Amino acid sequence: MTTYERLTAADTVFLRIETPHEPQHVGSLSVLDGDPLRGDDGRIRFDELRDHVDRRLQAVPRLRQRVMEVPYGQGRPVWVDDEHFDIGYHVRLTALPRPGDDEQLAALMSRVQSLALDRRRPLWEMWFVDGLADDRVGMIIKTHHALGDGIANVDLALALVDLEPDPPADAEPERWVARPAPSPNTLLVESVRDQLLRPTRMAKTAIETVRDPRPAITSTWNVMRAIAEFAEKPTPAPWNVPVTPHRRWTHATIPMEQVREVRQRHGVKLNDVVLAACSGALRQFLAQHGTSMETLTAMVPISLRSDDQHGETLGNLVSMMLVELPVDEPDPIVRLERVHAVTSELKASGLVDGAHTVLDLADALTPVAAPLTRFVSRSIPMNLVITNIPGPPVPLYLRGARFERIFPYVEVIDNEGLTIAVVSYDDHLFFGLTSDRDVMPDIDLLAADIEASFRELAA
Repeated sequence: MTTYERLTAADTVFLRIETPHEPQHVGSLSVLDGDPLRGDDGRIRFDELRDHVDRRLQAVPRLRQRVMEVPYGQGRPVWVDDEHFDIGYHVRLTALPRPGDDEQLAALMSRVQSLALDRRRPLWEMWFVDGLADDRVGMIIKTHHALGDGIANVDLALALVDLEPDPPADAEPERWVARPAPSPNTLLVESVRDQLLRPTRMAKTAIETVRDPRPAITSTWNVMRAIAEFAEKPTPAPWNVPVTPHRRWTHATIPMEQVREVRQRHGVKLNDVVLAACSGALRQFLAQHGTSMETLTAMVPISLRSDDQHGETLGNLVSMMLVELPVDEPDPIVRLERVHAVTSELKASGLVDGAHTVLDLADALTPVAAPLTRFVSRSIPMNLVITNIPGPPVPLYLRGARFERIFPYVEVIDNEGLTIAVVSYDDHLFFGLTSDRDVMPDIDLLAADIEASFRELAA
């Protein structure tokens, strides 16, 4: 009986590109109404919160599993049950000096997200934060990108929370018993056997290609176009430099009403509005630093997750497209029209599938998979990442406490020192901006520019 599950090629990418100064986890910062979480003495009922999370883990077994590497790097690592799983390690309580404000909370968020997750344990942490103004409670989550993409992590979080303030009581969970992990020798033998079977699978694919070559021709053409795109390096932006292990994170909030007005008036997608507003904000930010550029290239993740895979499939089901942001354009409406034209063309071009296949090809070369994957990931011709993660449109609750705000966190890497992530929740767009602590010490200016850029579009 198999007691493990092998990571996919896409999931393994984020383990292979991780370095001590480039932790590859994503996460969020939420602010909750604190009253339902406190006892009569005003303290957070932390033991009850921790036990609540522990009970809900039966819905997400992956959160009790750790990564086990194959000896000598012969194959992708596997997920195995953590026989020493300790909920007290993963769910923690901290506090700010009262009354903690948004600036102090963002500084704490920056510090917590700077620390890499311990690969000897399941790859997630949850921090509750006391001491906020008005008795609010903060919640910081960290999950390794190998666990899943942004949408998978939203699905994961939804398993731990409720859609109503007074849900039915949880059923008594079954007693969890860790399954024994395979021995290193067993894992090595099975991984090598899997590699030996790969030529057989390739031969089968070749036969299918002879019968109908059209899909293979299309895929090859898309890969070649993606590689050609990789060869075109954009002009470096001020943040396209090596990073340190230390992060600086801030946030912005946009009412969804502003976005709906722009979408309806111009007949564009929500992501077009986000990219156009970010273009305006980046244009302003560059001007504030005495810099001007014609375009910035944004790597925009594209979900490959079908509707029936929500809540059922963790892991990374994403590809990407490279979007030129017109930061040279002073007119906000023209910026929006140019962004819409570019994204429409890219989605129909096949480059999204080609970029996804390039990383799959890198994974197939087992002896050099790790360094090749790192090389490919750092060769993506981008200035920054902008990722839009659809969240729940209705309020969420944790033991009766309503989530008031939910801000995302997405990592940065060397020479890509700026990531802008956005989550939609409860009729708002919540932005989380991540950079290196030394590269962008005034990232708060960019957050303010994003809010101003949306107002400009809505006007």
